[in-house]
Amino acid sequence: MTANPPLGTAWTARSPAAFHPVNRVSEPLFRDWLAPHSDVLFGWTMARMPDADGRRGLAEVAVSIQRLRGRSEFVAWLYGAALHAAQQQARQGGLLEASLAGLAPELRAVLRLVARSELRPEEAAALLAQRMGYVRSRLVRTRLRA
Repeated sequence: MTANPPLGTAWTARSPAAFHPVNRVSEPLFRDWLAPHSDVLFGWTMARMPDADGRRGLAEVAVSIQRLRGRSEFVAWLYGAALHAAQQQARQGGLLEASLAGLAPELRAVLRLVARSELRPEEAAALLAQRMGYVRSRLVRTRLRA
């Protein structure tokens, strides 16, 4: 252990302790993580449509958005459509756990929380711009609070 310098002497800076911040640059945003799951999410959302006209309309809008605005905008729109479908299903008798089979766990958790009104759709939509670590911690906190 080093002794303190005597009063009146100049203070010299010491090197800081080795600090290695967590590298979150490699951690994807939720919307980037969601992109590979978009086919499954699209199928899930299509299955929630009440009739053939609804499915046709959803498919036409999906094709248009993908062509005109690109894949990134399509994924964001699809996520919003899935949140809306989860809310609708909850209003019509509840979101069935069996219907969530095949979806990624994080996605199942978000849809379940929105359907139960434990997470507002606006809050869920805001997760798109967040890193996956934040999204996962937010889901855990929301589930523990409920």
